[in-house]
Amino acid sequence: MIAGGLIVMLTIAGALIAIAQGNIVRAIFGLGVALAGVALAFLALGSPFVAAMEVLIYIGGITVAMVFAVMLSSAGRKEPAAPISRHLMAGLIALAFFVGVAIVITGAEFASPSEPASEAAWSVAELGRHLLNRFNVVFEALSVVLLLAIIGAIAIARRDEPEEVAP
Repeated sequence: MIAGGLIVMLTIAGALIAIAQGNIVRAIFGLGVALAGVALAFLALGSPFVAAMEVLIYIGGITVAMVFAVMLSSAGRKEPAAPISRHLMAGLIALAFFVGVAIVITGAEFASPSEPASEAAWSVAELGRHLLNRFNVVFEALSVVLLLAIIGAIAIARRDEPEEVAP
């Protein structure tokens, strides 16, 4: 119970760092802390494979790629900061969404399993079977979204490069 609370506090603290920092590198660090909290939550829920994938893919891959992107992009360009009223409005919308979700979750009745899930239910083979059978459409949709994100990032990066005029 205490460990779960600490994991939640770590995740929320990382998320707050990610959204409150003016420095983009520190914000990416906060995102990494939040993702580490999510990995710890998966570990606490008894899914070490998903926790390891969270660490390898998101913390080890995505955050490092974000840091490289920031370091290799033109850091001299600064966009004007959004006025505080926009931040306040975004925070109020997020708070309203959180309260709505919390009300729905606390009002829902969840059926408790009669017996705990077996070790085979959490195995890597079972996860692969579910990804390629039951959740195949979702798995493929996520791969298309990832491909579109990569194409968009390349398009944005190429647009920033000045075109050279032939002599």
